Amino acid sequence: DGTVRLNPIISDEVVEAMRSELPQSGEWTEVNIMEKLRRVIAMVSGRVFIGPELCRNEDYLDAAINYTVDLMKGIHRIAEIRPYMRPFLAPRTPEVRRVLERVVEADRFLRPVVKARREAAQDPDYQKPDDMLQWIMESQKKFGQRDDSELARQQLGISFAAIHTTTTTVTNALYTLAAMPELVPVLREDVQHALAETNGVFTSSAMQNMKKVDSFLKETMRYYSMGPTSFQRKVLKTFTLSNGQVIPAGSVIELPAIGINTDDDIFPDAGSFDALRFYKLRQAKTERETGSRQAEVVANAQFVSVGQSSLTFGYGRHACPGRFFAVNEIKMIMATLLANYDLMNVGGSRERYPNLEAGSTMFPDPDRKVMLRKLI
Repeated sequence: DGTVRLNPIISDEVVEAMRSELPQSGEWTEVNIMEKLRRVIAMVSGRVFIGPELCRNEDYLDAAINYTVDLMKGIHRIAEIRPYMRPFLAPRTPEVRRVLERVVEADRFLRPVVKARREAAQDPDYQKPDDMLQWIMESQKKFGQRDDSELARQQLGISFAAIHTTTTTVTNALYTLAAMPELVPVLREDVQHALAETNGVFTSSAMQNMKKVDSFLKETMRYYSMGPTSFQRKVLKTFTLSNGQVIPAGSVIELPAIGINTDDDIFPDAGSFDALRFYKLRQAKTERETGSRQAEVVANAQFVSVGQSSLTFGYGRHACPGRFFAVNEIKMIMATLLANYDLMNVGGSRERYPNLEAGSTMFPDPDRKVMLRKLI
């Protein structure tokens, strides 16, 4: 199991990243937490994606964090150009040129690391790194790749998929926690109890035992979802559903996640935030009614679960394959923060910062601040 093998590496990087990015004072300090989390998550993800040589390198962090922003600007710019003119005009726009420059920049800092690894591999005693860069390098022949410049594109693509979604999830959780400080000791005790059984080590067992933290995170994603729908799919071939509804080729289908997340038949009192909603479901699972809609919710009550009532990570054969890594990373960040910090809203406000909307996406306000105090 790759996640089991990587847990110590992720844990070490979480501690180091938090030490460098978060205040170390025992006094209350105002922090733009989303900005800090973006860097922490880029470092932690980078430790697994690109290795120890670059994960704290400022050039890498700049590329990993800002590639997503630049790419989205490029996509929006291309959408403004008539389709038949895109091959000619798109590469000339500043937005698309910036995306291509990002790839060149990434290749520039990545290539020396790849070269050094290939040279070191000539030594029979060489201990090869256990990270995604190494895995991809070793798979190049298998997939017919001969050009190392592809590695830069792949690393930026991985960052696009991982860093901002994870940052959004943890920020949503911390904005919620800052407005409900009474939850901090409850979740902290959950973390301490789980880690006490593993001598303070973040094993898979320890993280599975953080059931209240798990519930809080899943409820956060239910209540503060990233959009009203779950995964989109473009229909490649016309087909007919069992009720006779024809879905034509070229159309886009998606699932109404918000309808499920706000359905009282599936989640009783769905309009209220209940941090321990899924914890209580898991505790009562022996009493569930077989075959009921509620039973389906209970079966999918873990943060990492996917099912007809849990669509955050997608569903079916194309459910997010990286969710196990992401959930472990999020739990380690939350657990480390809970074990080492108190937090609250600026001025002690109990009002949760409202999320922002842009098009069909919803996300936490990146300019808000919370108060952190290191436990000495």
